[in-house]
Amino acid sequence: MMLEYSLEPNSPLRANFEEATAYYRFRLATMDWQEFEDWLNSKNTEKYTKQMIDYAKKYGEMGFDFKLVSYPKIRKKNDILKSIANVCRFIDIRYDTVLHEAFKKWLKKKEIKWNVKSHSENYAIAKNLSIPNVLDNIEKINHKTSDFAKFVLITGLRTEEAIRAWNHHDEICKDGVMELFWNRNTKNANAVFCHESIHHTHKFHLTQKNVYRHLAKEFLGCELRFLRKVNYTINSTKIDPLLAEFMQGRRGNVSQKHYYLPLMQNNQRKWNMVWNDVLISHLK
Repeated sequence: MMLEYSLEPNSPLRANFEEATAYYRFRLATMDWQEFEDWLNSKNTEKYTKQMIDYAKKYGEMGFDFKLVSYPKIRKKNDILKSIANVCRFIDIRYDTVLHEAFKKWLKKKEIKWNVKSHSENYAIAKNLSIPNVLDNIEKINHKTSDFAKFVLITGLRTEEAIRAWNHHDEICKDGVMELFWNRNTKNANAVFCHESIHHTHKFHLTQKNVYRHLAKEFLGCELRFLRKVNYTINSTKIDPLLAEFMQGRRGNVSQKHYYLPLMQNNQRKWNMVWNDVLISHLK
């Protein structure tokens, strides 16, 4: 008969990694993957849910195992840790246990750290991300997605938002302004300007696979998401900080668009002059 395990808050099992490992193995072997998927979907995007389930099924056995200790310190390891942590959280919620707490203590004991870049490293990357180099790299990309990279740079949209806006450009863009007002969990997209240099380039449909394949770091010289940082730097320093935050979805929402959209119209000419200068100076 299969034994049941208890992980009550006051149980000595909190510090007993052998029993925690056995309990984790038991729950993983009897996991209701549909329940797990429904739980993930209730608070995450479909893409994130799929990734976590795929990783949990493939690498879940590495939870509380030395294989996780010796796994190379690459970005993939961080995704594996996320998937196992999600499994532990689900088990805690489903069966009223404290397995996730046991997993965190186990990680600390084994000196496993989340593979996240420090703020100082991110700052160094952003600081050394010169606009001329970024634009030169975009021009060197021998693929039609180079136009999309320029689109990301000029709009400052997140990758998923930019793909959606690109594919529906003709429906959204009105007189050089793209009103989006999309909400995705804690991330918002309000409204952005569309530059004339990319206004007529939306002649092909994009998928995430196209984008990440042809606009990888090795081609761009940086991660695609860092173009958003460059965009914010230009808009905030040369145009208007408040407008820059609004266009990146950090300030304002659909209920405040009657205040911010006139602000955009008042700054549209200046925005075009600034970005014309940026593009003409470096893309001759």
